[in-house]
Amino acid sequence: MAISVDPDRRRHLCDTLARAGVDHAVRGEASVRFPDPDGARIELVADPLDGMYGDKVP
Repeated sequence: MAISVDPDRRRHLCDTLARAGVDHAVRGEASVRFPDPDGARIELVADPLDGMYGDKVP
């Protein structure tokens, strides 16, 4: 599941994951991925809901 967040919020949440010891993978300034407690992958994306990696999604 991907969740769109403000870039500053994404950085804050990434820091929070690190402090909590949650294994996560940062992909540039746009994305951070981590597993939820059941193992499903969650992604926080610093893009607006109508875009992905800087491109407008129709």
